[in-house]
Amino acid sequence: MLVILVVVAVFLSLIAESLYSYVQSRNDADWVRSDVREHRAIIRTMGKVTFKPIKLSERQMNEAFKVASDRAW
Repeated sequence: MLVILVVVAVFLSLIAESLYSYVQSRNDADWVRSDVREHRAIIRTMGKVTFKPIKLSERQMNEAFKVASDRAW
């Protein structure tokens, strides 16, 4: 019985801590400017941002460097 009580207490403690951190982050967001809050909301709804593959980025950079190096000094 004591083990069950300890498990329930730990579980409730974890829930309380997560709710407290959620409330704290909401309060912190209220202190910043509205455009920053709006940006934070957009980023939160976007979730994971996808990036270009490295090879594609390297090809674009190589093209830019080639154009820059071909210019006359």
